[in-house]
Amino acid sequence: MPMTNSTRTSVRRGVSLIELLVGIVIFAIVGAAFTKLLSVQGRFFDKQGMANAARNVSRASLNRVISDFRMIEATGGVIAATSQSLTIRIPFAIGVVCGDDGALGTVVSLLPVDSTTYANAGYYGYAWRNFQTGAYTYVENPSSELAGNAAICVAKNLTTVPPGKVVTLTPLLPAGAGLGAPVFLYARVRYEFKASLAVPGKLGLYRTQIRPNGTESSEELVAPFASTAKWRFFVVSNSNTAQDNVPAQLSDLRGLELHLDGTSENIAPGRTSNESAPFTTAVFFKNRTN
Repeated sequence: MPMTNSTRTSVRRGVSLIELLVGIVIFAIVGAAFTKLLSVQGRFFDKQGMANAARNVSRASLNRVISDFRMIEATGGVIAATSQSLTIRIPFAIGVVCGDDGALGTVVSLLPVDSTTYANAGYYGYAWRNFQTGAYTYVENPSSELAGNAAICVAKNLTTVPPGKVVTLTPLLPAGAGLGAPVFLYARVRYEFKASLAVPGKLGLYRTQIRPNGTESSEELVAPFASTAKWRFFVVSNSNTAQDNVPAQLSDLRGLELHLDGTSENIAPGRTSNESAPFTTAVFFKNRTN
């Protein structure tokens, strides 16, 4: 009996070898292009991430450095300076003279200060302002700060604003200092760029607290910095342009140009050097008359 359409077995044609080879080639081309795209994007994101890390180094150091440097008194606030090291007097409390407590010292009424800031400042000495000349005289080593007799301020009609405090300073201020003479207490601190402990082979920014007895407490604030990180100096004779050289008289300083150039810890794939983030800003000292 002849085979009818209803009983004929259907035949499904398979994939030929040529079609399989063409498919494999096309898939390989697409895969190679996609792999290259992923590789390029990966390198790009690595580069961007390290560039952001370098910028964060500059930003992380900025607030701490600026807050301290803006407090520097114009004529005597800088003690020693190089392009990568700066030793300064940082005021942390200000007040006025109430009078002497006999031989115990001079009693001063201080304006309110954040308690944590006051406790961690690290007293090194005090400075008082001459009414006639307007100049500050620094008194330190030896100098002490102790709790003062508030009754002496009350007797002179000087009210200590809460939560301000009354302190006794030694040695005594000169007799000519006068009632109400401005006084500030200060700490001695050194900022410097030197070899980092956190990121070996790079520069770190250190803040060192110097105490009257000669001991020091050093803290690495942030790292890594590029080798171009440094200070430059504005002086009275040329106040618009910073110079590399430290002035012969530090009292001629008018401000500082800060080069907080951050760098990445590692080299991004496909690059030959660390990513860098040049950053420059300036701080001018307050109450400078020239």
